[in-house]
Formats: sequence, structure tokens, C-alpha cells
Amino acid sequence: MSDLRIEKAHSFDFATARTQAQKWLQEAQAEFGLQATYHQGDNVDTATIKKSGVDAKAVLDADKIVFEADFNFLAKLFKGVIQNGIQQGLDKFFA
Repeated sequence: MSDLRIEKAHSFDFATARTQAQKWLQEAQAEFGLQATYHQGDNVDTATIKKSGVDAKAVLDADKIVFEADFNFLAKLFKGVIQNGIQQGLDKFFA
């Protein structure tokens, strides 16, 4: 069970959703200094996301994007801030 799970439904076609996911990751990399690797699949894309104290992944399919993260002890202190930042980014790119 992950420390944080956020699910955001979208109404885009998969190609547009993929573009939005990549924009979201690029913005997050620039803003938060995280490392992300994006893997495209036929029906599901997966991004692995790392930052000191945080291991996360985002899974995109035709209906939604799901973000899950595990935090080390110190990062758990910032869970609320991290959650708000992720939610704002998903809302911006998948509204």
C-alpha cells in the first residue's frame, strides 16, 4: 500500500492524454527537480518518478491517470504539500 494515491479521470483521447501527461511531468521536473522516465505502451503508459525520499509512479490509461508514491520518514512530513502539488498539476493538465 502506497503512502499517497491520487486518481484523476480524464475525457481525452489516449493520444491527447499522453501529451498532457508528458507536459505535466516536464513541468514537475522543472518545478520540483525530480527525475522522471516515461514509458509508452499500447494501452497504458507508465512514468517512474524519483526525488530524494520519494519513489513514485504514474499510470495513464484511456480513462484516468493514477499517481502513487512511497515516502521515506522525512518526506512523510511533507505529504500534504506533495499531495497538493500533485493534485494541482493533475487538475491543470487533466481538467
